[in-house]
Amino acid sequence: MRFTGSLLESLDPRSRIISFFAVILSVILTPIAHLKDFGFYFLLILAISFLTRITPGQIVKRMCIVMPFVLCIAIFVPFVKEGQVCWSLKISHWHWDVTYEGIWAFLNIIIKSSLSILLLVIASSATTFPDFLQGLDSLRLPRLPVMLISFMHRYVFALLDETKRLMRARSLRYFGSSYTEQFLVPGYMISVLFIRTFERAAGIYSAMILRGFSGEMWSIKRFGFSYRDFLFIAGIIVSLMCIVSGCIYKIDFTKINSVHLWKGL
Repeated sequence: MRFTGSLLESLDPRSRIISFFAVILSVILTPIAHLKDFGFYFLLILAISFLTRITPGQIVKRMCIVMPFVLCIAIFVPFVKEGQVCWSLKISHWHWDVTYEGIWAFLNIIIKSSLSILLLVIASSATTFPDFLQGLDSLRLPRLPVMLISFMHRYVFALLDETKRLMRARSLRYFGSSYTEQFLVPGYMISVLFIRTFERAAGIYSAMILRGFSGEMWSIKRFGFSYRDFLFIAGIIVSLMCIVSGCIYKIDFTKINSVHLWKGL
């Protein structure tokens, strides 16, 4: 990924982790009945995206990769959630009832997932994975989960490399066969892939031990909080407090009352 030196990228990774975690936590804990709050959450995330130089096309492209999985899970919720029936669908011997509670649960999953994925896309465009791990370690999170995430990130590329080698070997040695044998080939490939990745992971770990790996995470970068980090965290926390506490509604109500007051005068 190409980083452009935007304002969000220049902040300390710890400030971004704290702020984004606070936004996602607020989105998850907000009841779905408060639909107006989610509109303000979207505006807040949109304001954060202006601090980066990621284009709307890139955001939509990355969200389209994840959102189909969310839709596949959420599409069945209106049919399985019990409650008051609002619509019925009958096809031959099958009969499905759509409930109001199911529709609210569907909206709950889609809206909260969309906002969370949108924020994660923006965060991933402004934070490298090593900086993210270093930020987690600097926040004194348990060392074991951080190391597991680091190893998973490294071994995924080893897995992809071995998969490409197997696919290349299959394409060079495949001359056509019966349909039964074609179905057996993926099973053989998965078993061979498991053995190869296990051996590759053991080799990588041995190389790390020989190079002095002792469980500590070292980085050439040195992070430090600045006034911009404190202002960013304070701005996010204040915005979330205004949304959650309903201060924005009170401001709108005050403006409406002032307009009526001036009309009365």
